[in-house]
Amino acid sequence: MQRVNQPISTAETSGLMLSNHQIRNEKNKYDLARLRQEMALVDGHKKGARLPLGIDSLDQALAGGLALGRVHLLSGAMQAHGAVSGFTIALLAVLQHHARQQAETTSPAGAGDNGLIVWCPASQRGGNGMLYGHGLAAAGLDPARLLIVDTPSPSRRLAALDDILRTEGVAAVVMEYDGVQKSADYWMRLARRAQLAAEENGATAFLLGAPIGGSGFETAWQIKPAADLDIWSNPNGLQHNIWDLSLQRARGG
Repeated sequence: MQRVNQPISTAETSGLMLSNHQIRNEKNKYDLARLRQEMALVDGHKKGARLPLGIDSLDQALAGGLALGRVHLLSGAMQAHGAVSGFTIALLAVLQHHARQQAETTSPAGAGDNGLIVWCPASQRGGNGMLYGHGLAAAGLDPARLLIVDTPSPSRRLAALDDILRTEGVAAVVMEYDGVQKSADYWMRLARRAQLAAEENGATAFLLGAPIGGSGFETAWQIKPAADLDIWSNPNGLQHNIWDLSLQRARGG
């Protein structure tokens, strides 16, 4: 038996090296594109759907409306009044109405199914200030589409935020963080993870609690109750829902 040792030609070798080089280049391009996409998402440069709030000054400051599929920080004195929760409910009612209109346009048969709203309340509030179905309905929010998840530990609650945002069928998540004390780096990392999860599933998140120094959220609000100046001229004696809003940060706005 005769063994022939024939070396691979230079052309074949260079062709093999070129093929590997092309594979590496394609992988690098993919990694770079994904990195740019994630950076654009975190930095707020990626355009997405916006929800007009119907208030010209706010919609102008928000570049057309509240960004959907993003994470928003709503802060205030949670224990002193219900302004933060009330404003959140108003936003959710507008969001739910918008989703219903979109569903009617695309698929009239499924217009009633506009996604669940998951609300994770603070453990410290107990029976004071709990969500009430008839009150939510009066505010324009469908309580049948609301799922309340009661978790005593705020740290475990926050750790589950991105998993809830990735859950199929969830349209919005409200997460109360009990005024838990965390570092600015913690809030920035949480915001980044939650932003990516929200963008992936199209769900919108609202974090509620005492003011924090964290950054990375799509918008940051300070909310206080405001006096109803028309209460005495109202023949029914009913007080309107009025808030003193301070939009502190808004990406792209």
